[in-house]
This record gives sequence, structure tokens and C-alpha cells, in this order.
Amino acid sequence: MKDPRAPMIPVAQALEIVLREAAPLQPERIPLREAMGRALAEDVLADADQPPFPKALMDGFAVRSGDLRDVPVELRLVEEITAGHVPRRRIDRGETARIMTGAPIPDGADAVQVVERSEPAGEGKVRILEKVEAGANIAPKGCEIRVGQKVLEAGEPLTPARIGVLASVGRAQVSAHRLPRVSLAATGDELVEAERTPPAGKIRNSNGPALGARAKSLGAEVVDLGIVRDDPETLRDCLGRGLQGDLLLLSGGVSMGVHDLVEAALAEAGVEVFIRKIAIRPGKPAVFGRKGSCLVFGLPGNPVSSLVIFEVLAAVAIRKMLGWAKPEGELVEAVLEEEVRQRAGRTSYLPGRLRFEGGSIFVQPIRSQGSADLLAHSRADALFIVPADRESISAGERVRILLLT
Repeated sequence: MKDPRAPMIPVAQALEIVLREAAPLQPERIPLREAMGRALAEDVLADADQPPFPKALMDGFAVRSGDLRDVPVELRLVEEITAGHVPRRRIDRGETARIMTGAPIPDGADAVQVVERSEPAGEGKVRILEKVEAGANIAPKGCEIRVGQKVLEAGEPLTPARIGVLASVGRAQVSAHRLPRVSLAATGDELVEAERTPPAGKIRNSNGPALGARAKSLGAEVVDLGIVRDDPETLRDCLGRGLQGDLLLLSGGVSMGVHDLVEAALAEAGVEVFIRKIAIRPGKPAVFGRKGSCLVFGLPGNPVSSLVIFEVLAAVAIRKMLGWAKPEGELVEAVLEEEVRQRAGRTSYLPGRLRFEGGSIFVQPIRSQGSADLLAHSRADALFIVPADRESISAGERVRILLLT
């Protein structure tokens, strides 16, 4: 049973504790095709200039801008240069080359005039209709990336664009932090699996599938330990298996009832507990600790409370294990569209729907029946935050939001 005298700590302090205890997992080398969502464990430097040569930005004609002082002017076509091919010769006075986007600029040329500003002028010639400045429609060598330049930093999560950067600098393999192994169990005699019709007094286990799906979406490898009954021996066996991983998630059994046995089981298993109660709504009864290299979260049994604590704390721990430089993420601001009220003393994370208009973000509160109203929570794409010292926030005020992605 949880000690009722345990202090209730602010959310910011709880986050500091989680960040203190979580650590990036050891690096491993992986193929680029497996890198999506991982975080780099090393800085990456460019192996060459990009582009490696001056290249055409448009289809048109490589010209000497000085030949276009008096237009229209007819120039002699000396070759056609396509992407992937090297020019065969330089461009001299009165000459031009047809050139395609991405192709190297031939020596002697200092601009590209687009094809729309030209017309045929008989066999082997083209008429250029408008002047062009030197450098027009050309990407100079190295204008995007210089050889030796740091293009990505350790701790950056790998997005499709960053994977493209890695490919462009020749990194077919990268050093990334190992994926965390997350064990997951839902506790409670009242639970049955989703495929069963609950008999009287029972409910289906929604926490296990929801938490497992969220952990997988962050990149974790999830081991589902199933439903654990409110029994010390069964809990002991569950902890023996779950503590072999990098992070153990338990839902339920962390409140102050006589059948809330999780904290006692954790103490018996040698888990050092750092957090017992958090000044948060929903989700006050929550446990966080560690045994060896395994972090342990005891989440509330109510499904919305469980998911909120996961987003605010457990997701941060997983991202820290993955090596993210900023595992806590970025909070953004939105304009509240409807007044909300609360009892002061705890920070509230409430469900909302976002709307974008005129360069601003607006958030509409979603009416909820409380921490068991999973349906209302499922309609949210963000949690908006009501500080612990506020009893109300008026429509039109700005609030911080945590995106549910």
C-alpha cells in the first residue's frame, strides 16, 4: 500500500528526476534503411562539397552572360548536357549548350537562360530573347554543403529528410543508440483480455494495448507480460521477468487501497523508488524508480491517467534512452477557445482538439467524464496545460500544449 504521507511533488520536479535517472543506451551500427526514428550517437561530417560541381537549376542554355548584352542574339549550339554527364568542351564567345536541370555547367559559361526565354534559329542555332545576369540559374559548387561541414549532430532523431542527408554524404550505416526493451503488464483482478466478454464485475484490459502501442510508436521493443492478478506471488514473478529489460511499465495497483500491491512488490524486488505521488491531474498516484539499469513506472489504473503519465514522463525516459538531445520535447502555445476551471493545487493536462487559422493555433477543450473516459481522450490531438496555481483560464488566453503524436 502507498504511504499516505508520501510528498506530492510538482510535475517539473518529477520530470527532472526522470531525466536524471534515464540514460542513452549503448550505440550500435545499423543500416540506413533501419534508421528511421532512431537518434544519432555521433556527429556526421560531409565527405564532399554539395553540389560537387556548379550545376544548372533550370532547363535551358548555358551561356556567357557577356554575349547577351544586345538581345535578341543568335548563338551556336555546340552540345547538349544532361544530368549525370560531363560537358565535352568549354563554351567560347558566341556559343551555347543546351543544358538540363542538375547537369554540370561547362567551362566558359557563367549563367543559364531558361528555355522559355529562347526560340529556335535554324539548324545548330538558338535565339536568346532576354538578358541574364552572371550566376543566374546556377547552384555554385559547395553552396549547399562544404566538405568537412557538420551536417548532423549526435542526439538528433532521424527523420526522412535527415536520412536523405546521411545518404547524400555516403553514410550507408550510422551509429545510433540501441532500442530500449520495454516490458509491460496490466495489474488487477478485474481485468480480462480484449477478446473476452467480461463477466459481472470485470472489464477489458485497455491499458496494455494502449501503452504498448504508444511505446512501439516511439521505437521501443515491447514485451507484453499480460494481465497480472492482485497477488504478491504473481507480482513477484512478473517483476522477475520485467526487470530484465530496460524499462518496466506497470498499470494499476499504485493507489492506497488494500489491494494496491505494486509498491510493496517493488520494494521487495529491490527497486529504489524516487516518485510516489505527483501534483498532476489526472494521474496523481504514480510510481517511478530503478533497479540496476532498469527503470520502473507504476502508472495509475484509470486509462486516461495512465496515458497522461506516460506522455509526460515515460515517453521522455524512452526518448532519453534512444539518445534524443531534447527528450522532453517542445511545448507550443495555443489560444484556448473555451473557459476551463479546476481546483488549484495540481497541474492539469486536459484533452483538446487543435485548429489552425491565420497563423495561430487554437485549442478546443473536449468534454470528459474524468480519468476513465478513454473515448474522450481518443478524440484529442493535444493536451493543454492548466498550471497548478490557476483555478480558471478564460477563452482567448494562451495555454501551453503537449502534442499527441
